[in-house]
Amino acid sequence: MPSRNRLTAIAIATAFAIEPLHAQAQAIEHLQLRLERALGALPKRIDRQAAKFLEADRIEGDRDTGIVATGDVTLRQLGAAIRADRVEYTEANDTALATGNVKLEREGSSATGPKLTFHPDADTGEMESPVFAIPKLGNRPISARGSAERAVLEPDDKTRLYQALYTSCPVPRNDWYLKVSELELDSSRNVGTAYNSTVFFLGVPILYSPWLTFPIDNQRRSGFLAPTLGTSGKSGFEVALPYYWNIAENRDATITPKLFSKRGVQLGLEGRYLEPKFSGQIDAEFLPNDKIAERDRYFLGLRHVQSLPYGFTAAVTAQKVSDDDYFRDLSTRLAATAQTNLPRDGILAWGNEDIALSARVLAFQTLQDPAQPPVDSPYKMLPQLLARAYWQDWHGIDTTFSGELSRFSHPTKTNGDRFILYPTVQVPWRRPWGYVVPKVGYHFTRYDTDPNADGLVSDTRSLPIASVDAGLYFDRPYTFLGREYQQTLEPRLYYLYVPFRDQTKLPNFTTAEMDFNYSQIFSENRFIGGDRIGDANQVTLALATRFAESDTGVERLKAALAQVYYFEPRRVTLNPGEQPQDTGRSDLLAIISATVAKNTVIDAGLQYATGANQQSKNYFGVRYFPQPGSVINASYRYTRDAIEQIDLSTQWPLTSTITGVARVNWSLRDNKLLEGLAGFEYNAGCWQVRAVAHRFITSSQQVSTSFQIQLELTGLSRIGINPLETLRQNITGYRRSDEIVPP
Repeated sequence: MPSRNRLTAIAIATAFAIEPLHAQAQAIEHLQLRLERALGALPKRIDRQAAKFLEADRIEGDRDTGIVATGDVTLRQLGAAIRADRVEYTEANDTALATGNVKLEREGSSATGPKLTFHPDADTGEMESPVFAIPKLGNRPISARGSAERAVLEPDDKTRLYQALYTSCPVPRNDWYLKVSELELDSSRNVGTAYNSTVFFLGVPILYSPWLTFPIDNQRRSGFLAPTLGTSGKSGFEVALPYYWNIAENRDATITPKLFSKRGVQLGLEGRYLEPKFSGQIDAEFLPNDKIAERDRYFLGLRHVQSLPYGFTAAVTAQKVSDDDYFRDLSTRLAATAQTNLPRDGILAWGNEDIALSARVLAFQTLQDPAQPPVDSPYKMLPQLLARAYWQDWHGIDTTFSGELSRFSHPTKTNGDRFILYPTVQVPWRRPWGYVVPKVGYHFTRYDTDPNADGLVSDTRSLPIASVDAGLYFDRPYTFLGREYQQTLEPRLYYLYVPFRDQTKLPNFTTAEMDFNYSQIFSENRFIGGDRIGDANQVTLALATRFAESDTGVERLKAALAQVYYFEPRRVTLNPGEQPQDTGRSDLLAIISATVAKNTVIDAGLQYATGANQQSKNYFGVRYFPQPGSVINASYRYTRDAIEQIDLSTQWPLTSTITGVARVNWSLRDNKLLEGLAGFEYNAGCWQVRAVAHRFITSSQQVSTSFQIQLELTGLSRIGINPLETLRQNITGYRRSDEIVPP
């Protein structure tokens, strides 16, 4: 056998080339095509009428009678290459017959087999007993492979396989595979279509479909999604078969029929849209003739945001359910079962850098729980007009203005109108070592109440509000365990004066008392909502310290102490008949947050009643996260006469492939489990299993129990109920096992 003749190969390649400059132009066009695809342009079909290059150990024949190449043969053309022991090429019919260790490389994919008939210009052909591979490429996040009895190569980068096997598992594993009588792989659209297909998992058939499509990239595709399976104590066995409709790049819909073994069949719809000037989502669920409740049940939801001319924006949020128990009966998520007030909200807004204007209508559907005391539904606002303005650093002065005009409506309470004006002026004085910010404002409110039996009257309330916020910064270098830190000491004083006004005859439309915490003690009103202005003649004293690494600036510790001293008793209460607070000082607040090690964070807080010499509240939490996918969270919460809980959660690798997940939220006060979760994830590379048992107490003190299990076949589909949302909500720092990068 003669050695490879490079000169002969070059000569033959030149003989096959048609206008070499045209071939260069085609190569440039191919690069433009890839760029246009990246920019979202429509793909162009590659012109196969380009130069062909042939290399081999021996080449015989000519263009008229045909070329025969033997020994390590390579036939290349833009977008495709054939390697084989022997290639016969006839230019008249543009046919290449390759035999012996044939390998076809085509648009990033490859196939090997004993024999190939290929037409390079038409990009068509046929291969016997192919073994194919689809590598990670561009927007294809996974690699796949398979085999077939016969492959037909069609134009536009399509391949049709008969009696084929398809899997994403690496050689030699076939943990899962798709066995089909006919499989079409469209590389131009990255879509696979299977006819008469059966999914085998660990040698066992688990799913059959006469027709299914699946993506071979990470793009959206219309078609049936894998069925979800699960169980719950209230609804029994659950199975759903979602259909995903990829209407366009900016619109889609998911239609989900769902069977509850104890209740019946529910039909769900989720539609999403995104346009240059508007976007939103429509949700609907309908369960006709619930076998347990013996009535039709439904849920409707709408979220829409619209850009309007002249800088205006409109938004609508609306939800409605058929009955009070809808979420408690049909949802397995704590966030859903805890919903009490479903909003129906419409807003029209306009704003720029200085001014914000809005008009709003707001109403609610209030869900009552027969096992609990009745819930007081909020007032409707029909409408509410708001104005906000802020002008900063006008000759060293910051000015703000807020105004409101609202109409409040309630079926059983006093109705009326509320008008608020509140302008403020502050003159901030700041230096690197400290600051002083005096502020003064005037709060005016006008109430026009409808006739009522509550003794509430139409009246006005006007009062000045004055405050001074001042602080200092001290810093010094500090060395601890051989590391250099910069420590700061930050004393702060906040004085607030608000005169007393009798507000017992004024209605309370939207106001509640703020929770006592570190941020609240530096606010000018202990109430939120506008109907009550708390009287104050008080000073808040606070002392904070920070430790930051000198070389990196990373803050490793922050701690603070604060307490409020009252010069006069506070007389304004939220509701008539309440006893005013008559103490000379508030509870002492202490907070600390520290990174005690590279991967360990501690947060703690204490509210201590110094007069009674007892704790009012405290919190302690620690988080340990040595690497992604490994986290332990632990916390303790206590509120005197109300709450005492411990909360533990973790995601932790048990082996190289198995990760455990768990959470326990236990009430020490009631000696019972409030929420519990236990499960695992098994990641075999080309498939994953997630199984989670979840149990929690709903707002009605009923227990909801569910079991969620999901099998994910990488590159094909997910089968079962998706527990990922449950895991993310319950375990802070949770990461999917297939998202974790090995350390």
